Amino acid sequence: MKWVFAILLAGGLAYAVSSVPPRTAARIAARALRASWDWVASVGAKAIREDPARAPRRASRKAQAASPQSETGRRGASREGIVPQPPKETLHPADRAALDSLLAEPARADSR
Repeated sequence: MKWVFAILLAGGLAYAVSSVPPRTAARIAARALRASWDWVASVGAKAIREDPARAPRRASRKAQAASPQSETGRRGASREGIVPQPPKETLHPADRAALDSLLAEPARADSR
């Protein structure tokens, strides 16, 4: 009788893999992992349960560009706080010359 349940489980898993979009499956898996981790963490000692709305917020780890204070004391979006970023990729001079020569030539039409 166990083999029937194993076949049903395998069939259900195959159906889910073929019908659920990968993004949705990843989101569901992440939520399930988080929920199971929270459950495992709460099993041991006394779990302190807090209302998520009242829980203190963690500071963001994302680096933010410093912007000057405006006259009203609020931080406003301005161009003065924008810092130019270095290029993400660099080309060697020989590669740059080869690329420039390729771009300078007109597109050739192959007569095939």
